[in-house]
Amino acid sequence: MLFHKGLLFSLILVASQLVTIPSALAVTKSKEKDIGTLMELLGVSSMAQEMADMMVTIVITKEKERNPHLPKKAEYIISQAVHDVLLQHANELFKMTAPLYDKYYTHSEVKDLIRFFSSPTGRKYSAVAIPMMKDMIPIAQKWAGHYAPETARRVEKELKATDMSKAKHNNPIIVPR
Repeated sequence: MLFHKGLLFSLILVASQLVTIPSALAVTKSKEKDIGTLMELLGVSSMAQEMADMMVTIVITKEKERNPHLPKKAEYIISQAVHDVLLQHANELFKMTAPLYDKYYTHSEVKDLIRFFSSPTGRKYSAVAIPMMKDMIPIAQKWAGHYAPETARRVEKELKATDMSKAKHNNPIIVPR
């Protein structure tokens, strides 16, 4: 059935765009424990929920493009299935992202971050970081949209200057305006 193949493709595409798997890095047991503490303070464990929410929104939007009369029951089933699977495997995401803290922070810096995020200001930062980022997205989109025409003109100008405005088959590159 085309609906199911399209849904599977959407899920795979979204998952591959949302998550990249870092390589496993060696880390001391003490630093690993502190990284776990820091990740808990930062609310990283809720990342799987955030990812599931984003994936559900994207998949349902894509499915509605394919099937504008998508039943509400189908939306519910998609949402439930995505959440069930991703939340069941949330620990794996936690383990996969932990090496990034080892990569970017020394053990001393991890301890400093633990102290900060254990403070009232740090706890507030953790509590408002995700909602604040969500509030920033439409602002950033508006900003980017404002400069899109200028950007398109610049891209077109630069491509023409390097004679790259045509692809291999003499098809012009279309720059959105």
